[in-house]
Amino acid sequence: MNLASARFFIGRAEWYCPRWAAHGTEKGLMSQPNILWISNHDSSAWNYGCYGDQYAHTPNVDRLAAEGVRYVNAFTVGPICSPSRTSIYTGMHPTTLGTHHHRSAAIRPAEVDLLNKMLTDAGYACTKPDNDINLYVSRDEHEQYYDSGDFWEKRPQHKPFFLYHKLGDSHASVFKLTPDTARKARSPLLEDDELHDPNDVPVPSFVPDTSLFRERMALFYDALANVDKQVGKILARLEEEGVAEDTIVVFWGDHGTGYPRGKIHAYDDGLRIPLIMRFPKKYRHLAQVDSSATVDDLVLHMDLCATTLQLAGIPVPEHMHSRNLCGPERSEKRAFVCSARDRLDNNPEMIRTIRTEKYRYIRNFLPHQPYASFYPDGGFFTPVPEEGTPERDFWETSCLPGQQKVHDPDGVFLMQGPPIMVRKRGLPEDYQQYPFWRDHKPLEELYDIENDAEEIYNLADDPAFGHIKDELRDKLFGWMIDTQDLGLLDETEIVVRATAYNGISREVGVRCDNFERILETADLSRLGLEGKKELLNRLGDPDSAVRFWGVTGLSCFAFEAETMQGLKPLLEDKSISVSLAAANYLVRSGEGAVTLSAFNRALESDILWARIRAGAYLSYCSREQLRPMAPLIAALHSAVDNQRVFGPEHDHHIKTKFMGMLNAQRDVIAKEWVLERVIKRIELATKEDLRR
Repeated sequence: MNLASARFFIGRAEWYCPRWAAHGTEKGLMSQPNILWISNHDSSAWNYGCYGDQYAHTPNVDRLAAEGVRYVNAFTVGPICSPSRTSIYTGMHPTTLGTHHHRSAAIRPAEVDLLNKMLTDAGYACTKPDNDINLYVSRDEHEQYYDSGDFWEKRPQHKPFFLYHKLGDSHASVFKLTPDTARKARSPLLEDDELHDPNDVPVPSFVPDTSLFRERMALFYDALANVDKQVGKILARLEEEGVAEDTIVVFWGDHGTGYPRGKIHAYDDGLRIPLIMRFPKKYRHLAQVDSSATVDDLVLHMDLCATTLQLAGIPVPEHMHSRNLCGPERSEKRAFVCSARDRLDNNPEMIRTIRTEKYRYIRNFLPHQPYASFYPDGGFFTPVPEEGTPERDFWETSCLPGQQKVHDPDGVFLMQGPPIMVRKRGLPEDYQQYPFWRDHKPLEELYDIENDAEEIYNLADDPAFGHIKDELRDKLFGWMIDTQDLGLLDETEIVVRATAYNGISREVGVRCDNFERILETADLSRLGLEGKKELLNRLGDPDSAVRFWGVTGLSCFAFEAETMQGLKPLLEDKSISVSLAAANYLVRSGEGAVTLSAFNRALESDILWARIRAGAYLSYCSREQLRPMAPLIAALHSAVDNQRVFGPEHDHHIKTKFMGMLNAQRDVIAKEWVLERVIKRIELATKEDLRR
């Protein structure tokens, strides 16, 4: 066992929770509580009345909170749905299991069961798990679960149940709907006099106060009110079935609201979620506190996995990070919680953050990239090119195609009435102070939550807070090592290394004995010129993950001839991740002609993530940078047609198991959002050259 593994298991031992009741007999089974989960898409804690939002109308959720336990400092492990939801069903950090990239597909180690499987094995009647998780689920396992839609008609009366309802009217896509469409699709349960007045919308300070924003934010609150009515119907059905007094009810959100700096972003708006648990009288002794209480402990919604097992009297597996929130065997309080943001669809990313009661520290490991997945050519603060010009044609390809032009999760084009930016002149200059709207990120961010709830004033460069920043960084990095953070390996690199372990990504972390040096390399860009010098030295390191961070770290500095010369040999590196990172640096520095072989190699790969990454790098390039890249068009077309997602180690799982939304990554994200869009951009960039 390596050092990181030893730390992990030593730290995990104190989290083990024994069962509180026998199970396995009919009498034992019926003594166990029923458990009802209600989850909601894309809503931050502060969007609910019980969390203080006076604009919201959520009486059913508020009533549930008044009758139960409300967690005021509940966070998710990540601000994107599929990694977040995967964690709650496995009780593990996605960065440990290898499920941290959005809508990927990991092969589970033998010891990792889904929560539903463990409950079913213990005698529970369970509905299906969420379909948006980054794991394969066998068809046999999937078919043993009930559907929530007809559960009451088909459930066995002699068994306790675990029932899961997933609600989604407030999903971020509501922000790109017109009022008429949103009324029909997202708020049909509301009366007209229950609709929210846009004039009263709370507008965050970092968002331009426009009529469009107010209109779309009001539509979101209408959708949330519709969700609340659905919650009321679900709770009423419990009463009708006569099982309300036998059922523990849990309401939770997967991550924050789908507006700027919310969903997909590592701030409280993206990570702080509603979490409410209601215990009927016969099970109130299992609650952490008296009923009708608030708890300000720092918790993760992933903790619901261990908590649910404990409530059902099932031992918590030792590999879980999840902690038990309830009962006499509840886990000790956390001093901090950590979360991660990684690839979203086309957008490669790595952000890690730690949250204490008072502060949030963020480490942006790819600061040379914008926060946004789709960044308009020229940025947010420049005029949009005139219609009918080549510049405007190219600008249009920085948006998504067709109806996806306003892409909800990023909030990038939320301020547009497509395809026109605010007042056709870009965002007001006042908003340049907010990093969210820029074409790059700071290396570090530090916010005093008590005095700056919106996380606007970055204190990372304030000497008065230097000791706090250093302390939080050390704790965050310690957590990354202890949990064997696979985000330190590029996504394609994980897949390649996992071939030695039957495709199991978790084994890559278990077998890696170099996490400390990899993380040290990833952090060198923070150290200025001394760090840059060492990054150049590590381009020849024997570990491809170190070489990758050597290249990536150098991307944080200004382009220099010495660095370009040092990177050119890496275009032939045996690791696709390294050669592609070098190609990305060089094409952006104006040396695109020398990168063609590296991009071709990635585009020809059977690993989908390599093809997406190659296209994503090219998608951020300007017209000038793309002009030498016309020879890639044939390879890009071939990549569009490539149906492979992984190597042969995944074939059996793909053929025989459910795999969530993996096909959508290939057929929509890779094909339409990335590769076909890049083909169009290169064709437009080289149009004049082709005419010659």
